[in-house]
Amino acid sequence: MDDAPLDRHLWAHDVLSDVPSGLVESVRDAARDLEPTFACSPPPGTARVDAVLAAARGRAPAWVLERLPEGYRGVVAPLDAHAPDGLEAACTSGLERTTAPVVAMLDGRSGVDPRELERLAEPVVRGSADLVVAVRRAGWGAAALLRWPLHRRALDAAVARRMDRRLAELAEADGRPGPRDAAGRPLRLADAVPALAVRRQLLSAVDGAGPGTVLAAAAAGGWRVAQVQVRCGPGLLHR
Repeated sequence: MDDAPLDRHLWAHDVLSDVPSGLVESVRDAARDLEPTFACSPPPGTARVDAVLAAARGRAPAWVLERLPEGYRGVVAPLDAHAPDGLEAACTSGLERTTAPVVAMLDGRSGVDPRELERLAEPVVRGSADLVVAVRRAGWGAAALLRWPLHRRALDAAVARRMDRRLAELAEADGRPGPRDAAGRPLRLADAVPALAVRRQLLSAVDGAGPGTVLAAAAAGGWRVAQVQVRCGPGLLHR
């Protein structure tokens, strides 16, 4: 499965192949100034969390915005699913319009329920993690298989393994330990990062905001990373 060609519409490109050479030092510099117990409190008049929703043609249906948790502001970013860097471009453009101290990012093709962004972002809001990545818990019923078909699950599992290997290669080339979870254990991705939540201040030194770039930055900067199970919702963002 690892060497089989993957559908690039479904996280198929190597999201860690073009990590900027200066990323490690810039991220370390940014992280050095931050307290590890920092709790993310929004400035007056701003959202608790900005949710970047990468959706086809930059349009998210009303039900998606209605399912955002209280205090979350939706930032819809156009996603070109046919471009190899489409998700990276969508997340980066959406990040530029955020102001909240915590940013959540959701791929509109993933099927993740927007309500689950609160489960994803709360560890970052509390200050117990710097980055939280989603692991889908879709179930096996007819509706779940429609939202996340078996072939897509297999493809996403293969992409997660490739991302793990690429992160390990980057760490070895830099002569440092590989990425760790919030408990200090080696990080092993259980899904292809369909959604994530991160401290926006940490992204100030990162050139890009796609999942692969953010994961590489987390590994380089020694961020505390957690994985959280999330449910799939009633449909796709671009439905």
